Amino acid sequence: MNHGPTAWSILRITLHHMHLHQPTSPPFVMLTLVTMAMLLWVQAARGVDHVLAPTDPWPESTAVAPGDRLFLTPGFYKELPVISYQGTEALPITISSVDSSQPATIVGDTWGMTIRGGHHIKVRTLMVLAGESGGIRLERDAAGPSRSIILENVYVVPKPGSLTNVGIDLEGVEGSRLINLKVDLWSRAAVQIRDARNVEIRGLTIRGDKNASIGVRVNDAVDGLRILDSSMLTIGGSGVAIGMTTSPPPASEPETAPAPAARNVRIERCVLERVAIPFTFASVADVLCDHCTIVEPESAAFELRSVRDGWPSASGIRIENNLIWWTVNVLKRFVIDDQPEGEFQMGPNLWWAAEMPAAIEWLGGFPSNAEPQVVDVDPRLIPRTTRATNPAAREFGHRGVTDDPSPAP
Repeated sequence: MNHGPTAWSILRITLHHMHLHQPTSPPFVMLTLVTMAMLLWVQAARGVDHVLAPTDPWPESTAVAPGDRLFLTPGFYKELPVISYQGTEALPITISSVDSSQPATIVGDTWGMTIRGGHHIKVRTLMVLAGESGGIRLERDAAGPSRSIILENVYVVPKPGSLTNVGIDLEGVEGSRLINLKVDLWSRAAVQIRDARNVEIRGLTIRGDKNASIGVRVNDAVDGLRILDSSMLTIGGSGVAIGMTTSPPPASEPETAPAPAARNVRIERCVLERVAIPFTFASVADVLCDHCTIVEPESAAFELRSVRDGWPSASGIRIENNLIWWTVNVLKRFVIDDQPEGEFQMGPNLWWAAEMPAAIEWLGGFPSNAEPQVVDVDPRLIPRTTRATNPAAREFGHRGVTDDPSPAP
């Protein structure tokens, strides 16, 4: 454990120096004492640095205070014990690698890391070899949800020769942020969210395969989600699936419409490449899908999926300013609509295939209430970056012009 520079020793040396050089003017004594007090306050505010090796015991909650930092030296760490640290907004608790170029690796059996009921915790620059269930789990405890948890620059991947179920699981969280995360190879979902409020996902990169069911799975009891500037590559199912119910709907007052499973979702400036169905909407309300680039979808570009009995249908879905680069004889439909009562509004989007527009009718055309779609502009995408080079396409896709840059809160 490293306590850093000690202001107490500086204070003792200074007072000894003052004693040897009497007389000392009262103003100087007062200024010195005030300066020392400020040094002590700064040290206390910063907290304690805990430097850990793979064989060291993990600090218990009673040993970690607001402002403390846990630094992990390079090496392999066994599945961590449940973390319930309590930081504050001004003094969060940080868990990170000592050297970001050599990230510490956590090897999970069931989960690599679980944060239960923690507050104001930042987890940075780690690699997690996911266990059988998943990589990282954030969840509530008996006292309430985990609040203000930040995961940043963390890479989650299954152990060699195995496949994990979920990369990152959020259930019972408020105000959490996932920043610049990478998740490779999973079966159920790279990121799964349920019972969550005000979650932001920014700079996420996920790489699946044809066996990957869903990229970001948003289940029930979710209110407030932003997915920004993220990439989803090679997924056999849906890229983002919202309102995927896992239980019967909660009881509601008579003559009161039941709440949707998820609401208030924004998806902006994302890239979805070789994803069978980029976007699926089930029981969800108030969704904006704006300025995304979709490359080579297969089953459909958008899907309204049927919902369980008792759950309301999708409403307030707005799709606009997206760039969809598709291939004839690969894409089967533009939109799959299995919700007769669902509300789906399609603003202007750019659709391009070499055989356009003759192939539009083959795929059933666009929804009858869709605004005019742009179908005669070749965006001239650059491979790998999926950047459109045609100035006529500059308003569409993840590099398109947008009036709302959606800055971080």
